[in-house]
Amino acid sequence: MCGRYTLTKNEGDLESWFDAVMEEVEEYGPNYNVAPTHNMPVVGQNREGQRTIRQFRWGLLPFWAKEKKVGYSMINARAESVNTKKSFKRSFERYRCLVPASGFYEWKGKKGNKTPYYIHPTHEPMFAFAGIYNVWESPEGEKIPTYSIITTDANEKMSNLHDRMPAMLLKEEWDEWLDPENHNTKALKDLLNPFPDDAIDYYQVDKAVNNVRNNSEELLEKVNGE
Repeated sequence: MCGRYTLTKNEGDLESWFDAVMEEVEEYGPNYNVAPTHNMPVVGQNREGQRTIRQFRWGLLPFWAKEKKVGYSMINARAESVNTKKSFKRSFERYRCLVPASGFYEWKGKKGNKTPYYIHPTHEPMFAFAGIYNVWESPEGEKIPTYSIITTDANEKMSNLHDRMPAMLLKEEWDEWLDPENHNTKALKDLLNPFPDDAIDYYQVDKAVNNVRNNSEELLEKVNGE
């Protein structure tokens, strides 16, 4: 699963790497401990084919949700069922996005004494998680754009930490994923494969990351010089 990630790049970095333009994005700083309900940049594509970057709330609120707290259980969508599960099917068919991330955290060990690790890209400046989104409207008429990160089986390297990992897309796959006119769900699911082993690496970090209130560059420091 993916329950915590980082985004340390600035707006210019995102626009350049994703060949996209910022739209309706409030000023934000580096986030070293992105948690559910945070408003974070996501990349989409409009009908004119232009990639855009907007801020959405992490934790998908499906069209049928009656209240915001539903999103806490919708931060991830499994690749195996994203096209069939009621909560995600509509978004997978129509509303797909990329979630920029500098890296993500995973924990290993026994419950109550788990060790956190930071997973980061080795070849590229950041990951592009496969995401889905929905603009939810509350019973009072409030509109909230929300997203979920799709997860898939871990690659061999990641399996040392966990059996799941975010589905991350290669640059040459972005157009196919983002195209709002692409409704070929079988072909889209074929993109949700484990990322190449040599494209990621990880190291142990301090347990300070366990507390969502901690959010500083020190969270990325290696523990014990690893």
